[in-house]
Amino acid sequence: MDEALRETTKKTAEMLFHTLKGGVGFETWKKFDKGLAKELSLFFTGKLYSREVISQKQRELCAVASLTVLNRRAELRAHVHAALNVGATRQEVAEVIFQQVTYGGMPVVVEALEVCKAALEERGEWE
Repeated sequence: MDEALRETTKKTAEMLFHTLKGGVGFETWKKFDKGLAKELSLFFTGKLYSREVISQKQRELCAVASLTVLNRRAELRAHVHAALNVGATRQEVAEVIFQQVTYGGMPVVVEALEVCKAALEERGEWE
């Protein structure tokens, strides 16, 4: 295996998801197929999420927007954490969620805001 890719994967995963309790999708993938889970992680975290074409903050705000419209609560929780971990403010995350009303409707916005609030509570950042 390419040691540089492995190190990039580890570094990127730590940067994005170190505050996430209970793990990310990788923990579930491993239960079904460890080898495939490793390959997926190397691609998503080591190659895709580590690209420098846009900033990590921009990348994570894009993920928050997409996951809001798709109504993928578990993944949204992970990427709210990741967005905050790479410098997005809670106001920026909330604003990106609010902007999705045009594309997904108010029900998904309300659910996404609930996910965002829960993530902030997990981090001790909700008052």
